[in-house]
Amino acid sequence: MPGPHVRYFTPGKTVAGVPGVMCSVCSADPFTATSMAATPDHLTPAPPAERAAPQPMSSPRVEFDRVAELATHLAGGVGALLIDVGHERHEIRGTHGMPQATAEALLEACATLLDEPATPGWQALRTPGHAWRSARWWPLPPAGGLTPVQAGLLLLDTATRPPKESASPELHTLASHAADVLALSRRHDQIEQYNANMLRESESRLNLTEHTAGAGSWSLQLATREVVHSDEFATILGLGDLERVRDLESMVQRYAPEWRSGIRQRLDRCAQSGEPFDEEIQIVVEGSGPKWVRTVGTAVRRADGEIVRIQGAIQDISAQKQAQQDTLRLAMRLTTTLASITEAFVTLDRQCCFTYLNQESERLLQKTTGELLGLEVWQGFSPGLAQRLKEQLSRSLNTNRRVELEDYFPTLGKWLEVRAYPFAEGLAVYFRDVTERRRSQEQLMLLETSVSRLNDIVVIAETSATGQQEPNIVFVNDAFEQHTGYSRAEVLGQTPQMLLELDPSISKLQELVRGLQNRRQARTELMIRRKNGAMFWVELEVVSVQASAEEVTHWVAVGRDITQRKTAEDMIRHLAFYDALTDLPNRQLLLDRLQQVLAASSRSGQHGALMFIDLDNFKILNDTLGHHMGDQLLQKVAQRLTKSVRKTDMVARLGGDEFVIMVDDLSTDPEAAAFKARALADKVLNTLREPFQLTGGHQHHATPSIGVTPFNGQQSDVGELLKQADLAMYQAKSMGRNTVCFFDPDMQASMIANATVSSDLRVALREKQFVVYYQPQVDRVGVITGVEALVRWQHPERGFMRPAEFIPVAEDTGLILPLGQWVLETACEQLAAWADRPQTANLSIAVNVSVRQFRHPDFVDMVMAAIQRTGIRPHRLKLELTESLLADRMEITIEKMGMLKALGVTLSLDDFGVGYSSLSVLKRLPLDQLKIDKGFVADVLTDPNDAAISRAIIALAQSLSLQVVAEGVETQEQRDFLAYQGCDQFQGHLFAKPLPIEALDALLQNPTAGMLVMS
Repeated sequence: MPGPHVRYFTPGKTVAGVPGVMCSVCSADPFTATSMAATPDHLTPAPPAERAAPQPMSSPRVEFDRVAELATHLAGGVGALLIDVGHERHEIRGTHGMPQATAEALLEACATLLDEPATPGWQALRTPGHAWRSARWWPLPPAGGLTPVQAGLLLLDTATRPPKESASPELHTLASHAADVLALSRRHDQIEQYNANMLRESESRLNLTEHTAGAGSWSLQLATREVVHSDEFATILGLGDLERVRDLESMVQRYAPEWRSGIRQRLDRCAQSGEPFDEEIQIVVEGSGPKWVRTVGTAVRRADGEIVRIQGAIQDISAQKQAQQDTLRLAMRLTTTLASITEAFVTLDRQCCFTYLNQESERLLQKTTGELLGLEVWQGFSPGLAQRLKEQLSRSLNTNRRVELEDYFPTLGKWLEVRAYPFAEGLAVYFRDVTERRRSQEQLMLLETSVSRLNDIVVIAETSATGQQEPNIVFVNDAFEQHTGYSRAEVLGQTPQMLLELDPSISKLQELVRGLQNRRQARTELMIRRKNGAMFWVELEVVSVQASAEEVTHWVAVGRDITQRKTAEDMIRHLAFYDALTDLPNRQLLLDRLQQVLAASSRSGQHGALMFIDLDNFKILNDTLGHHMGDQLLQKVAQRLTKSVRKTDMVARLGGDEFVIMVDDLSTDPEAAAFKARALADKVLNTLREPFQLTGGHQHHATPSIGVTPFNGQQSDVGELLKQADLAMYQAKSMGRNTVCFFDPDMQASMIANATVSSDLRVALREKQFVVYYQPQVDRVGVITGVEALVRWQHPERGFMRPAEFIPVAEDTGLILPLGQWVLETACEQLAAWADRPQTANLSIAVNVSVRQFRHPDFVDMVMAAIQRTGIRPHRLKLELTESLLADRMEITIEKMGMLKALGVTLSLDDFGVGYSSLSVLKRLPLDQLKIDKGFVADVLTDPNDAAISRAIIALAQSLSLQVVAEGVETQEQRDFLAYQGCDQFQGHLFAKPLPIEALDALLQNPTAGMLVMS
């Protein structure tokens, strides 16, 4: 640190005759000032014992005040100011007769006198509160390097008149001396400022040097045990801005406890014998722990050889120490690693001779270190291998670049990978046994070749390390290129998502990924996009390849093109749920959709409707124009129905000419829903009424019968709902066709009743609950010629049931076949029983035959079997056929009747006049008898039309040589009228009601009046 500037004032000569005023800057030369600065000694000021003892000092201001006091006495005034005139401000050097604040005010009041400092002058003053009335400016003469008039004395007086211009010689002398002193003071200040600047610059350079070197200096004064140090010293010790090390003990305490005793001993030896020291020890830094520093100390002696202080420095070497420790640890680790690494490692000199081998290299090369040290690395190998090694290793040494080679070493029987790295002394060489890898590569090459030739698609994708990114494709086989149209270069590095559509393939792939999280493989079917944009179906199986239990490295996907199979499945599914002819939904799909709509209707409260549509007289079109025309009509009907409804409605075909329309969301109001359903049904009705243009120029007019049943979600049985619509459709047909009919609960009641009857019929057949009643038939003279067998049902709960109550149900359910067969056989058995008695041997029994029974392929055989089994005479068995047989299949009907006629069976046409018979048909039938329907007989006496019809029937029968039987004869008048017209036989309550066999036998044994039994 810079030494202080010292100015010494000592007693000296008398100034201007004024006793006691002495001024000097040193004891030898009064009024001469010398700047004395302590010489820097390692930035430490010299102690007092090393420099001359200073003289007593007095302040320059005190001396200048005494000059002002002398000037006041010499001028005869009351006060004075010694002023140093400057360019920016005037400085008061000394004052007398006033305080400093008053002097500053007077300086401002006398500013005009100082405008021209070289000119003496005076000025009247007005200073309230003070006795001064005038001020005189007395400039100091040039002296000691002062420029002319740079300072002067401001003399104050109480007189209002200015003092006389002349002054005492003593005042001139005092002014001259004051000018010298002021000049000397100025030079002294300049020297001090210069020295201070130089010292600051030196300190700045030194601080920069210390900071750059990381070293801080210190100095220990042995006499005072005081320590002075640099800023970098404080920084290394971690001291604060204002914190300093003041003495030896506090410096020693900054070192780590285990080092304090040692540093104290070194300081003591240096102080006593001058032994220098240079140690690496640790200090303690508050807040950061121990720090390594290099501590250097040396003794400083005086000229006589006495040691007066110790100066030294410390340097932060923590980084070097850490580097040394890291290097040491690295060297130890490297040594351990080289000895223990699984790879063979050797070092070679620049002649490629062994200089070091680790344990693994001995095992791999199959020789010891002692055997190999100093030998060339290729010694002992085959000539070709040795030459290749020599070329590669020499190239590495010459180019200073690493080389790698992989070769087969026959003497070792292994494939080795050799990697050589050049360094200053030679080469570091690694040997690695890659025999297994080579075998794996060969196997992998074979596997890759095989996979590439597979017909199935194979894709391998590599997963990311974090698992957050999508996997990237790293392999595809030839089949992939063939099926997708993408080349390997186009897909490698891409994600599999490029091959998928956004939906639904992406969602399927996500499901597959979730499945892989639970197991290592998963299977799915999805669509893949070809390069040209076309799609094809792939059955995909994905297997994960795991490096560990938690880490999946690759996905292997194997795909098979199943487009043809999916197309076939779609076709099968379509065939299962859609009608092949019209491509409309079939019954199965309708029922499934209806079940869904009913569930939705139950939740929403919306009403819907089901429409059952049947084409009227569709069979006629098939029979006349052929089934291909019928199919064409059905297709056109399907098209019209589809266009007639909303897109949300369903049109289905149940089969044949039956269609169903399902509409939902009509309204939550039942009446509004029914109104909309009626409007839609009328629309469909009118649409189908329009003529259809068929191929070949045929125009066909079709009419539908439509049954409608509403629903609102309360119904749970879709089959029952369909039955209701079907019932309503049949009701529309019974109303004359070509109309719309809504389902009536009474229909349902009738259907339920019929279902009950159907069920009971089966039980009745099984339990033989039926009986046969017989109603006699008489001729014109009252002779009983035969009977008609009429079946009756003795129901266990409902009692006696007539045929009209169960025969229609038996017809609809097909039970008429076993029932009719039982009646036929019962009648044959009765004929066989009568044949044994002469009284009844000539009687005949008429049995009603239904259309369904007659149409049965085996009907003729069954009649023949019954006749043969019972042994009756065939002509005694009369079969009564209905006119409905003549509606269609005329040829078959005539053929069957001919076969029956050939058996000898008598044939009768029942209920003649109400069916389909005509003269052209009637003449072709092998009939024996016509039976007038009882509807005509009932009004034959009151209705001229019925009378005319009856006469016509009798006349027709006579012209065809057929017998005529009138049934339902209730009165004698009816019998007489019919007999008069030529009727041959009569049947009705006039003669007898239908009787059980017991009552009939009684009647035959004792006929009533007017009747006889044929014998």
